[in-house]
Amino acid sequence: MNPIRSVKKTESGDGGVTIVNRAEEREETAMRRLQLGMWHQCDPARWERYSLGMLNGLEISGYQDEAELEKARTFCDRHGLQFGVHGPILSGRGYELPLLLSPDAAERGEALRRVEAETELASRYGADYILFHYPYLPVFQPPLRRRFARMPDAAARYGYDRLPIDRFRSLSERLFAELEQLQRRYDQRIVLEHDFFGDYGDWVAEAFENHPSIGLVVDTARLDIAAKAFHDFDPFAWLERTASSVYVVHYSNVHYADETFVHHLPVRKGQDGDATYGEAYAYLAFVAARNSRFHLTFEHDADRVGTDELAEIYRRAAAVCGLTGEAHAAENR
Repeated sequence: MNPIRSVKKTESGDGGVTIVNRAEEREETAMRRLQLGMWHQCDPARWERYSLGMLNGLEISGYQDEAELEKARTFCDRHGLQFGVHGPILSGRGYELPLLLSPDAAERGEALRRVEAETELASRYGADYILFHYPYLPVFQPPLRRRFARMPDAAARYGYDRLPIDRFRSLSERLFAELEQLQRRYDQRIVLEHDFFGDYGDWVAEAFENHPSIGLVVDTARLDIAAKAFHDFDPFAWLERTASSVYVVHYSNVHYADETFVHHLPVRKGQDGDATYGEAYAYLAFVAARNSRFHLTFEHDADRVGTDELAEIYRRAAAVCGLTGEAHAAENR
């Protein structure tokens, strides 16, 4: 029996209540969102400064305690917003992600317990989704087509020797099945953001194809880094295969210089066709042409552009997604 439900008063006047499935209720009222990242705390001043009357959602992460989660929920209720969660939902362990694909059974068990606890908490506070990274740790090993200094080193990734493809596929199948059970148990959508997957891109796509209830989060900057780093990886071919699974796009760009990069950059029109920048806008347009349901989080450092240019960035992204910037936000408040 699923313990997570919404309660609504009936219209009969008899004082009774009707218990409704919260996931079904979300489907009935679902609207696409342009989201602002709101990490560490709910900051109304940040919302006022960066939303520009054009956004209608938040993605939160790493809050200090449940009191801060309650502030976020109250803020969203007051402003007619919805929010998703990028795990970890609380910051007690810092930015430490669960080792969902660890070769070690004890580490995987601990990771799944963390995921369950965070999923229950996200459900209790009314999050639309909770996000975890997959595969995690990332999976790849040299030789690379291009090695960047900021990519995970050997201690922060699994090589193919530790996770051979058959093992990767079997652990992925088990993980997705377990996440589906948690979704049903807590009536809470779980989505997975792709991390670096090296030569295993086909098998990552396969996992989402086999489990359509688990949504994919595409990170446009990480996707571009992967395209430059890994041999024989075509990001557009991969997106062709996975586009129907996409539930959220994390939208930002990356700039390359020598053997390093700067990421979380706003996606400016002037970057189009500049080989020193990633192809974030092209990826977004490609997904939008194949999927009309996903949400978009602006995962960028907004202070790098002025207010007028930030508004234009919002308008351009909204337009390619089939939304209308200010009109979209106003209609949904």
